[in-house]
Amino acid sequence: MSVPRRAQIPVLEGVPWRIGANPDLGPLQGPAQEVVDHAIFPSADGRWHLWACIRRTRVGRLLYRWEGPSLETPDWEARGVALRVDRAAGESIDDVGGQEWIQAPHVTRWGGTYYMFYGGHNTETGECQICLATSPDGRTFTRHRDARGYSRVFVGPGEARDPMILRAGEQYICYYTGHDTGRPEPCKIYARTSQDLLHWSDYREVCWGGSGGDGRWSAECPFVVERDGLYYLLRTSRYTPPALTHVYCSEDPLDFGPGTDEKKIGTIQVAAPEVIVADGQTYISTVEDLQGGVQLVRLGWA
Repeated sequence: MSVPRRAQIPVLEGVPWRIGANPDLGPLQGPAQEVVDHAIFPSADGRWHLWACIRRTRVGRLLYRWEGPSLETPDWEARGVALRVDRAAGESIDDVGGQEWIQAPHVTRWGGTYYMFYGGHNTETGECQICLATSPDGRTFTRHRDARGYSRVFVGPGEARDPMILRAGEQYICYYTGHDTGRPEPCKIYARTSQDLLHWSDYREVCWGGSGGDGRWSAECPFVVERDGLYYLLRTSRYTPPALTHVYCSEDPLDFGPGTDEKKIGTIQVAAPEVIVADGQTYISTVEDLQGGVQLVRLGWA
């Protein structure tokens, strides 16, 4: 099935502003550290929060947080390291050089509870995992624990990472990146479904290849937006300027034309984006220059 005729094109509007600068980590500071995948969300008290993965620190990857009064306010207050690897919870087991590897947070709220999904990297099998922490107020998060005390909710295929949650009808969908060939290429975007955000179906591929490429980093940071009954998938393939995110449109949230361009409607110059709607306005984030932090810009639909 091709692109629906009523599909709209996302358009950046105006000049972006920075909400979270590359932080000073003190003794953890890396000489070439970068701000990458992130989550932007309001806590129960109405304050806005940015949690982001900082990579290339002295210990590896960790999550850092900022807080601000509104999405329109630039340069939110840096609030320190938010989360580091907990190997007792089965995270980042035996990663290269003993480094910590926790990444790509995504926060969603359902039924009064905040759910933060994030990448916990290596498991004892060598495949990577998606983990979960929850919060009653959007400020203090506690790791989910399974029967073994692990924070993971599912594993693989391959280097599973970059989770994003969408509510579609009566189910939740987790979109994420990985690879199922035993090699890091081709990079693919997968989806799993759930009724309770804890127990997840087997994976299915929903997007990869086409003009976005089939390399190791060609299908990262998926984000899906529902508008007027249509689903729009954003897929990043390049971070450094000019950033490149491919946009697809489908009537089926589990099919964005894997291996083809049949549902692709264009590209947009952002990297690792999240789309946020607040007070009738839509915003999109980007980490285009990596070392400069996280920016926001208004988003329109043409």
